[in-house]
Amino acid sequence: MNLRNSLLLALIYQINLVACSSSNTINSSWMADNKKALMTKKLTQVIIPGSHYSNAYSLDNTKGTLVVCVGETNPPLSNNAQIESMIEANPQQISNTDFVNYLNTQTNSVRSQLNNGIRYLEFNVCIQSANYYTSNYYLTDTLENNLNQISDFISSNEDEIILIDIDNIYTDYGSLSSNDLNIFHNYLQTKFGSYLMPKKDWQQLTFKDIWSSKHRIILLSSNSMLTKYYDIWDKSEVMDTPPEAEYNTIKKLTMIQQTIQKESVTANENKFRLLPIYSSFNPQRDSLSQLKSVSNDHLVIDYLRSLPANTSLNIIVTDNKYNRLLVDYSLQKNLGIVKPSSESQW
Repeated sequence: MNLRNSLLLALIYQINLVACSSSNTINSSWMADNKKALMTKKLTQVIIPGSHYSNAYSLDNTKGTLVVCVGETNPPLSNNAQIESMIEANPQQISNTDFVNYLNTQTNSVRSQLNNGIRYLEFNVCIQSANYYTSNYYLTDTLENNLNQISDFISSNEDEIILIDIDNIYTDYGSLSSNDLNIFHNYLQTKFGSYLMPKKDWQQLTFKDIWSSKHRIILLSSNSMLTKYYDIWDKSEVMDTPPEAEYNTIKKLTMIQQTIQKESVTANENKFRLLPIYSSFNPQRDSLSQLKSVSNDHLVIDYLRSLPANTSLNIIVTDNKYNRLLVDYSLQKNLGIVKPSSESQW
């Protein structure tokens, strides 16, 4: 890594350390606090609030500190790299600031998200200059910093269970080798140790079963080379195929309706079911001008609240300021907890 990139990433790291200092812990122990209600349930039988690209919360294009994840620009281009290509070809339609605002899928650090009740985290991993980072087209942080936040949270909240989706791993030198994956898996084991949950008999695990073990973290991936390990759960095996994420609020509402109708017929409580209600721009389908549009995703949460209590929902993933609304909805649905309207948003 050259000196400039090293200095830039050091600055990113320092900014994110400051962001991690949030003392907001309103829902930091919601699983532990409700053992009686959750004891006999499986993870697939409760609503688990999640955050989309959990690592992306402090990108700022005004300081000249953004570093591109080279792996995302290698063919096939990542979704966000495709958007950047569209912007370069049509600079009059949208500014880089609008793009960066879109890339900031979160407003708080991973630790703050966990403190506030999020229990499903999504990460892009970028291997660049032999170092591990998280990315969202730009490098957002060191992977080490994000994993440390998770470990620290579990250490302070020993009965909370976290699902981590590591679905995309990009490198600046091409395809991952078996040795790359061995090194990466060993790194994950070093960071999480006995917290990692093996995938044996996962369909039968209740909260009580999990709490009786030391395991608190489930690692998920659709990378077939990574899921050969005993503690990396294969999404194709443990999760129903999720619906395609949308950008427009109305399309999201339609997608939710269609998903619920489908699940009412084919629901499988022995598999995880993911509902993506975050804003996802599709370069093949959406117009660049949409990236400037104001989100009305509170309407999505309002719609979820209107659904019957027995509606089959599981992992719901959102972004930015709607995380708190999603957590509150999840707790209300799972536990009958209604948060006072005066509580601050995050």
